[in-house]
Amino acid sequence: MAAVDLQPAGEGHLAEKASMETQSIQKTPTSTESISSSMLTTDPQRLLIHALRPYRGSAGKVTAPNGDTRNAPPAASDPPEPTQGLPGLVFVIGAIERLQATREGRRRELAASLERVQQMLRAKARGQPLARGEAEDVVMVLAQACGTRSSAVAVVALDCVEKLVSFRYLDQITGAEPSYYEEVGARLVRVATGCFSEGAGEAVQVQVVKALFALVSSARLGVRGAAMLEAVRTAFGVFTAAGLGTQTIVEGTLTQMVHLVLARVATESDSEDEAVGDARARDAFALVRALCKLAMRDGADPRAVRTRCLALALVRVALAEHTRVFTSAYVYLRAPGTHTETAAAAAAAPAATDEFGDVEGPDAAITELAGDVQADGAAVAVPLIAVVRQYLSLALSRSLTSPTAAVQDAGLAVLELAMRHVRMHLRREAEVLFGEIVIPLLETRNAASLHQRARMLQTLARLLTLPALVVELFLNHDCSEESHVNVFQRLAEVLCKLSGATVALPPRGSPQHALAADVDGAAEAAWRAVQQRQTVFNAPPEPDTQSPLQPPLTAGTEPRLSSATPTTLSGSDISDEYGIRQLALDGLSALLQSMVVWSDKLADPEIEAPVSPQTPQPEEAERAVSAEPRDAGDDPHELLSIKTRKAQLEAGCRQFAWKPRRGIDAWRAAGLLASNDPLEVARFLYAHRGSIDKVQLGEYLGEGDAHNVAVMHAFIDCMDFSGLGFVAALRLLLQAFRLPGEGQKIDRFMLKFAERFVMGNPDAGFANADAAYVLAYSTIMLNTDQHSPQVRHRMSRAEFISNNRGINDGQDLDRQMLETVFDQVAGEEIKLKDDPLQGRVQDARTSSGLFVLWGNSTANRIREQHAHASAEMAAKSEQSIRSMTQRRRRMSGAGEASWAVLLDTADYLRATRPDHIAPMFGAVWTAVLAALSTPMQTSADPHVVAACLVGFQSGIALACRFRMPLERATFVTTLRNFTQLQNLAEMRRKHVEAIRALVEVAASRADVGDGLADNWLDVLQCVSQLEQLQLLTQGSEQAALLRRTSTSTDAAAAQSNIFSSVLSVSAPTTGEQQSISARAFFGSPATTRRSSATLVPTVSVAELAKLETNSQVLVVTVDRLFTASVRLSGSGIVDFVRALSQVAWGEITTAFAAGQAVGSVPSRLFSLTKIVEIAYYNMERIRVEWSQIWAILGPLFDRVGGYADTRAAVFALDSLRQLSTKFLEKEELPHFAFQKEFLRPFADILEGAADLRVKDMALRCVYQLVQAASAHIRSGWRAVLNVAQIAARDTHDQVAEMGFHIARECAQHHGAHMWTLALVQIAGEDGKQASVVAVTGLEYFHELITCLDEFAVGAAAAARPRLALGAIDTMYRAAVALGAQVIGHAGFDACAAVVALDDQPLYRVWMPVLRALHAAVMHTEDLEVRTRALDAFFRLVMTQGRHFSPGLWAHVLRTLVFPMFADLRDPSVSRRFATVDDLELWFSTTLIKALRHVIAVYSAYYPEQLSNAMMTEVLELLVLCIAQPSEVLGKVGTSCLQDMVRSNYAKWDAEAWTLVCETLARLFNWSQPRELFTVAGAEYEGTPLPVLAPRVKSSEANASNRPSPLRTGDSAASLLSSAEATPSPSPMAPELPLSFALPHASGPLAGSDSKPDYVCITLKCMLQLLLIQTIGELFGVDVETGSALSSSVDLYAHMSAHHLFILLDCLDQSRTFAYRFNENRKVRKRLVEMGVMPTMPSLLRQETGSVLMELHILQRMHLDALGVSGKVVADRETVVEEVDDRLSLLVRSVTTQYLGYTEKEKRRLRAVSKANRLDPLSTEAKKRSVVTAAWRASVVAILEYVLELKAHSVFGVVVSRLWQDLVEIIGVAVDADDRDIVGKVQLILAAAGEHKLKLC
Repeated sequence: MAAVDLQPAGEGHLAEKASMETQSIQKTPTSTESISSSMLTTDPQRLLIHALRPYRGSAGKVTAPNGDTRNAPPAASDPPEPTQGLPGLVFVIGAIERLQATREGRRRELAASLERVQQMLRAKARGQPLARGEAEDVVMVLAQACGTRSSAVAVVALDCVEKLVSFRYLDQITGAEPSYYEEVGARLVRVATGCFSEGAGEAVQVQVVKALFALVSSARLGVRGAAMLEAVRTAFGVFTAAGLGTQTIVEGTLTQMVHLVLARVATESDSEDEAVGDARARDAFALVRALCKLAMRDGADPRAVRTRCLALALVRVALAEHTRVFTSAYVYLRAPGTHTETAAAAAAAPAATDEFGDVEGPDAAITELAGDVQADGAAVAVPLIAVVRQYLSLALSRSLTSPTAAVQDAGLAVLELAMRHVRMHLRREAEVLFGEIVIPLLETRNAASLHQRARMLQTLARLLTLPALVVELFLNHDCSEESHVNVFQRLAEVLCKLSGATVALPPRGSPQHALAADVDGAAEAAWRAVQQRQTVFNAPPEPDTQSPLQPPLTAGTEPRLSSATPTTLSGSDISDEYGIRQLALDGLSALLQSMVVWSDKLADPEIEAPVSPQTPQPEEAERAVSAEPRDAGDDPHELLSIKTRKAQLEAGCRQFAWKPRRGIDAWRAAGLLASNDPLEVARFLYAHRGSIDKVQLGEYLGEGDAHNVAVMHAFIDCMDFSGLGFVAALRLLLQAFRLPGEGQKIDRFMLKFAERFVMGNPDAGFANADAAYVLAYSTIMLNTDQHSPQVRHRMSRAEFISNNRGINDGQDLDRQMLETVFDQVAGEEIKLKDDPLQGRVQDARTSSGLFVLWGNSTANRIREQHAHASAEMAAKSEQSIRSMTQRRRRMSGAGEASWAVLLDTADYLRATRPDHIAPMFGAVWTAVLAALSTPMQTSADPHVVAACLVGFQSGIALACRFRMPLERATFVTTLRNFTQLQNLAEMRRKHVEAIRALVEVAASRADVGDGLADNWLDVLQCVSQLEQLQLLTQGSEQAALLRRTSTSTDAAAAQSNIFSSVLSVSAPTTGEQQSISARAFFGSPATTRRSSATLVPTVSVAELAKLETNSQVLVVTVDRLFTASVRLSGSGIVDFVRALSQVAWGEITTAFAAGQAVGSVPSRLFSLTKIVEIAYYNMERIRVEWSQIWAILGPLFDRVGGYADTRAAVFALDSLRQLSTKFLEKEELPHFAFQKEFLRPFADILEGAADLRVKDMALRCVYQLVQAASAHIRSGWRAVLNVAQIAARDTHDQVAEMGFHIARECAQHHGAHMWTLALVQIAGEDGKQASVVAVTGLEYFHELITCLDEFAVGAAAAARPRLALGAIDTMYRAAVALGAQVIGHAGFDACAAVVALDDQPLYRVWMPVLRALHAAVMHTEDLEVRTRALDAFFRLVMTQGRHFSPGLWAHVLRTLVFPMFADLRDPSVSRRFATVDDLELWFSTTLIKALRHVIAVYSAYYPEQLSNAMMTEVLELLVLCIAQPSEVLGKVGTSCLQDMVRSNYAKWDAEAWTLVCETLARLFNWSQPRELFTVAGAEYEGTPLPVLAPRVKSSEANASNRPSPLRTGDSAASLLSSAEATPSPSPMAPELPLSFALPHASGPLAGSDSKPDYVCITLKCMLQLLLIQTIGELFGVDVETGSALSSSVDLYAHMSAHHLFILLDCLDQSRTFAYRFNENRKVRKRLVEMGVMPTMPSLLRQETGSVLMELHILQRMHLDALGVSGKVVADRETVVEEVDDRLSLLVRSVTTQYLGYTEKEKRRLRAVSKANRLDPLSTEAKKRSVVTAAWRASVVAILEYVLELKAHSVFGVVVSRLWQDLVEIIGVAVDADDRDIVGKVQLILAAAGEHKLKLC
């Protein structure tokens, strides 16, 4: 029989088909089973497409409630015009005729109507539409026919209705408004529903359903609202009353109705007609609301259960197929008042409530949620999900707690879809569902809850395969301060608790028992299945592939477990806790795998993380802008801080529940509570009253302590009782805490409550607070009286009123108020909703013995308890959900109504980042570890072990991925311990699987391997031990031999931690089976000495073979571990190689650690072989990573190559040779160093080897490598030269000879391979590009120089001077040759000067050579080698200096040349010389020669290459040399200074002269022997004469930034200051005195050795004379006689007046000091008395010499200024006055000294005359003659100068000044018989006479 088609019958339906269907239904009422099968196999999606086919239209563009105007979903177009004259009209007329043929149709009332309608329809056969009146007649006739109560008539009438609607004959009615069509549809629905009754036949039921479906599916009639709901309710009534076949038809019909209603919402909600869209949305809301309420109906009868299941199934269909309707921003409902019709209907409709306490109708529901709030003048648009979620949540709360399995299964299916698709909108509801239902049910431990727990665990296992869901649970619950339940953490903990529970084995005979006990090898097949099962580790998801986790559930498919879930159990199969544990393990495994999958995006951002089904598609995401959750708050650090605060709050709550003060202290310590102020404490407690234990809170607030009372008062002040009734206020108070039982505490609470209530309600009728207090206390007593089970006789209303008389300040309270209080308290107990003590009391009651006696049975009692607990859970969760709705209403009613507020998604965080997995794993890893360890250790079930291993793998992967070292080490170590490789006797298949799991997770993902770090050692040790186990399984003799040697000691086992240290193999004999002794890895040595037959369990090789350690899966996994090394990062491969190297070294050294002789036992080379393999695998890695890898492998090869085991050493050398050859074949680009790293082990072996033969072999290998592959060597030259350098340090001469031969060979014959020249563009110092000759491979040249330097200066070079001399010559030739190549390059030009010094090619070529030669000069003891190096150094500078840039010159001089004289700074602290003789030898040989070289270099290259800045350095060097306490160095220094001046004075400019003059000034100042005064205990009171500002042009002024001259008090240390010292404004400015460099005591030397002072004074006096003599020689004057020197130069003409003044100041200061010392006879005598001087000291030569040079310079300047010399010099003319003043003073001083007529002298002579009564002139004659002779040259110079002026006008002025002195000079000269002076004076007098001067 054909199935009934419930589709619209407009297209392609023949009349015959419709007639046959009708007849078949009428004739065969019981044939509905075939219909049932057809309906069940129909694809809902296909049915939906057919149902919506007539209504599809084009897309439109509308404005969403949030203002979005993007493209909307396709909008429904107008329905097509009805096709007139179709055969369908024939069927309608035929139905009318059949009605006429019935008995009821022949009655007069109905017959006339039928006849009229028949005639009218026949008249319309041509296709004319019906008029409105005609349509009324048709509807009325059909209503009359259905009202006959005849089943046959009803069937035909309903069939007629279905035909009229299906053929769309009522779609066009002439003169009908749109609302009329809805009215016709509603009337026809009432007609159809009126035919149904409980006793209706099956045919009537089917026709009713068909008619209703046709009406609902009609787009024109518009059946919606109440009519649609009536149709749905009627269909449910048919489903309840019908048989099984009809139920199936009804189920399919209702499913398609749901599709139709919701599909219309999706297509018409974006219509431009907002009223239409609102109506469709209201229909959807009404439908879903009705379904949810049907799902909430209680009842245990089968029909009620089926109804609830059907309702839940339809909700599930709605969520699965029409998710967009619930999540789209275009589906919304307008609040009442938006449309006139709606407003009128809402006003007229009464505010009725249904059986569940909810308001009836969508308008009332919308108003309940959003109120009448207006935003910007527009009505509030309420999202559909905002009004649906409450009913959906309530339906879930009822169904999840249902003890009926079918209802719970249906509810779990809805929950699963809700969490998949709309969890964003159910965040708060999900918290209630999980926190109050799911988790508590899972924590229930009784037999009655097995089914519920099993089904919930299965659902959770499917949900937890959604990574986004897992992450969002954590973000929106665990990391939300508003959430009171850490959903993720509690789910994980309860899964861990169930997974780690100790359970008994399943019943015998069950499949689970066979697997757990491995009965008859039943587990073998399971193990093979486990190995083949895909997980996220053996099949990691690629970017374009699907995750192994379960895909999202779709309609038409049943929920199924993930392929990664090992269990095959269903909820109905669970009969014990063993199955519960299995399901919990599956859920925990799914949870951990989801975390791994979500974190995959962290490893590779290109991988798209699994998208949540709730995540809008791109076009939907664009529309729902305002509904988007805020991703800006998705900050891992902020969320982690929130999680931390929640954890601290919870920890404080636990402490508070134990002891309140401890909790408060904990909150204060965590910073959550600012202080202990009562107000702060009260506000904190009130804000977190939902999390705090209310029993302890009540006790704490009720304490009588003053602080507690203050907290209690502040706590109650936080409550607002305004507008509340008395009982309501009291209930509000007592919901915050549990009222204590002590009367005094209650009294304190009531007192404060009364005060607060009266303050908030002044018009409540209380005279004062006392009245309210008494009533409050009385109300508490009334509550106890009315509801305590211990009270038998309860108080009446009259008694309560009587008890409260006169309490209102002597008056009675309002009687009505008291009656209201009594009624409210008696009707509903005032109690704490979440009373923690209530559950304890009930448990105590139900567990009492009396209850056991009265109970029927234990099973019944458990079921009753479970049902009661489920009901309480449902009630509690329902109350919480309704409270949420009320809070949302208050928010909207407070003026905050908005799209985000109504959606309640503003704070929802979607999973977008993988970073959140780290805190998630950190919160649960300890519980996970404990949960996995117990079943892994105790169970042998393959499914259990597989789930545990996947959990361990996930934990390792997460810990490694997020770099959590503690977690990583714990998980890896635990899993490694489960491998049982240390105990073969107890090793089972699960331990082999543990090995596979450990290796598999390490190879699964690159970032996991990167994060293993140190734990790679555990993994690779397992691999090494597994390889030896495989060898033992195969009967390998090598493994047995290794075992026998390694069992002799535990130290070897502890050191290497390898498998070979614990096995003992008995030699196989004929007829005996080979067996292996298995004990702990690190058993005691005593155990090994015992008899293995009695103490050590043995396991045969055959038994080991059963473990399948050589299985293909395990072998492939191990191979994949090494091949996967190519995917590791740079740091990951380094850790991998480091661990593998440790294992390899342990394998090699194991046998020898046991004390075996070398060569007696072969070394294991498994890991070393793997090292070579991974080296080949990773050959293509980048250079930086390879350098890090080889930094580990190189030392390993060094250690193995130098190991005592020849076999291992040979293998290491052979491997090194192979790898080196392989790498040399690869072209190496410049600036890489891989060849160097690969060849470095040769150098290390050479350096570490003790055997000369090994060293010789290493050198010969390197030499042969150079000869054979020099063309391919790049960075390897460094390693080659390093080998030669190490050979230079070797103590064997033949090794050093061969090393030098390699170095010289490289320098002479392989330079073309080592370096090449190229022209490159680099940025110059000016920012522009410059062309520079670059030496590619220059670093190898530097290595060559370093190598040769080792031969020249190294530690062993002193014993090999021949090699040192050869190395110096080789360096020089190599430098000259390479420099010549650079200079001769076509691109070499002067542009090198504009680039930085480091980029200059000659600097990079020559500087290393110069440094090496400098080191040879400074650090070589051999004089010949040192001299050769010094000559080579300066020869290179002299010959190549013309190519030096200024920067190179500066660098060479400052870093190499001048540091050669560093010992001059302070020879006493020099550490390079053991004795003073060595230092003097250095000074007298190398230093003097170097100083002369320096002057020669300066003279040769100034000023072309050397600037005045370099001149400063040279002068500083000369100052250092001159200032040394050595007469030889002083003379050499002054001699070099003279040579420098003589050679360069003509090339100097003003700045250079300034430097020279100021240097001389510094020397004059420093060398002034002030110790003559200080040693004698006196102070030198004189200060340096200031330099008069010369009147010169500004262009001749002092140059800025020039070095300051030597100042007063400068010591040897101050002389060593660099040229960059801060200049002083005056060259003669005084400075703080510093001690002299010589080792003598400062201050008077009374009683001490005066030798050092004498030397110091003598050297300084000598230096003063040398300086004066130097100035004299430079000016061509003999300072002793004043005569001109014939062989000297004259610098006077090249010096400016300013520079001459500097010299004059120096000379004048020297003269002044000498004069004052000579005049101070007391100091001079004191020096003799102290023994410092042998005779009376005198500085007469210093005084007269300086005066003579002063006179010479001043006289020449004066003559030039006057023009006497031929012309007037402008430079001199500007300072003529100062010169004249200085000259006059100096002449006066000279004449005074010559004549001896100073006032002081006269007084001294008179005193001597009176004391001795002798003629003083006779006693002083000799002294005066000495003084006269000393000053004679100065007097002669003055007289000659005067004679030169006789032709000038100033002659008279000069003679007038000197007239008196001239007369006296004649007398002194006559006495001294000095005719020359007498003659000169006479000439002056004669010239004066000629000028007719009037002289007196």
